[in-house]
Amino acid sequence: MSLVLPRTDWPRTDRTMWERLIREAGPLDDRGGLAHLRQSSRDILETHYGRWLKWLSLVDPEALSLPPAERATLPRLQSWLEALAHTKPMSRLMFVDGVLRVLRAAAPDRDWALQLRLRAGLKRDAGRGDRARKSGRVLSSAVLLEVGLALAKSDATAVSNRLKQMLAQRDGCMIALLAVLPMRCRAFCGMRLGQSIQVSAGDINIALSEDMTKTGVPWETSVPPQVAPVLRHYIENVRPALLARGNMAHDFLWVGKKGEILDQNHVGSRIGDVTLRLTGVRIPPHLFRDAAATTLARLSPQSARLIPPVLAHSGFQTAERHYIQAQTIEAGRDYAALISQMKKEKR
Repeated sequence: MSLVLPRTDWPRTDRTMWERLIREAGPLDDRGGLAHLRQSSRDILETHYGRWLKWLSLVDPEALSLPPAERATLPRLQSWLEALAHTKPMSRLMFVDGVLRVLRAAAPDRDWALQLRLRAGLKRDAGRGDRARKSGRVLSSAVLLEVGLALAKSDATAVSNRLKQMLAQRDGCMIALLAVLPMRCRAFCGMRLGQSIQVSAGDINIALSEDMTKTGVPWETSVPPQVAPVLRHYIENVRPALLARGNMAHDFLWVGKKGEILDQNHVGSRIGDVTLRLTGVRIPPHLFRDAAATTLARLSPQSARLIPPVLAHSGFQTAERHYIQAQTIEAGRDYAALISQMKKEKR
C-alpha cells in the first residue's frame, strides 16, 4: 500500500489550494506562493503533503473536511510524528517541514508559532545547524584532492581486474573533481558531454545553466590542471569502455559498470563509501562544499572572499550576480592554485 496519496485523490480543497500555490502570475493575478520553486522542489513538497493526507485519511478522515490549514494542529502533527517514529530524525524533519511550507504559503497570515517550534525541535534532533554533526567530517580540500588523484592514478592501475580498475579511476576522478570544484550533487550528476561539459584539445570547461544551480545563477569554470588529465582519461578511455559493456549510448558524464546513468543516490553513496575506505571518514558530496569553504576561510580573509564564486553562492546583492558568474573561472583557478600551494608547503 502506498504511503502517499496521489494528487488526483486529494480533497478538492487541497487540489485547489495546490493549483493556486503553483500558479504563475497572470495579467490580473498574483504569482502563487510556490511558483518560484523548481519542478523538482515542487514534486518533493507534493510528495510530503500527499504523505500527510494519506495518514489523515487512515487515522483521522474527518479532518479532511476541514480547511487544509486548520488540520495541522500541534496535537495532529505530534500524532503523525508518533506514527513516523520508525523513520530517521532527518526524514521526520523533512516530512513536517514540507507540510508546513505548503500550508504557510497557502495561509501566511495564520499563527504558526507552535508548529514552527515543533519544527525547530525536529531540526535539533536531526542535527541541522549543529556543528557537532559535521565535527571530524570536514577534511581539507587538499587532502580530498590528493586522495582522489591517487585513486585515479597509481591506486587504480595497481588493481588487476580491469573493471575494478576502471571503476577506481572513475571514483578517483569524481573525488578529485569535487575537491577543486565542489558542485552540488544534482548538478554534478546532471553534467552531459557537449552541453554542460565541453572538451577541447587544450581545456575542459564546465558550464552549468541556470536550471542546474540552486541560486539560478549560471556557473562556469575550466577544470584545473591538477584534475584535467584524469578527467580527460576518464572521458576518452574509461567512460567509452563502460558504455560498451552495457551497449549503452548517452551523453551523461558519470556512468556505472554497464554504462548506466548514475543518479544522485548512487553517486552520494559511492563517494561516501570510497572516502570512508580511503580516509577513515565518510565524506558525501555535500561535505566537499563545507571542505572548500573551511579550507578557504582558514587560509586568509582574502581567500575567504573566493567562497561565494567557488560555491556559486549569490550572497552578494542582485547587482553583483553577473560579477559572481564572471569571476567563477578565475576563482576556480585561484582555489586550485591555493590547494597546490598547501600541498607543496607540507612537503
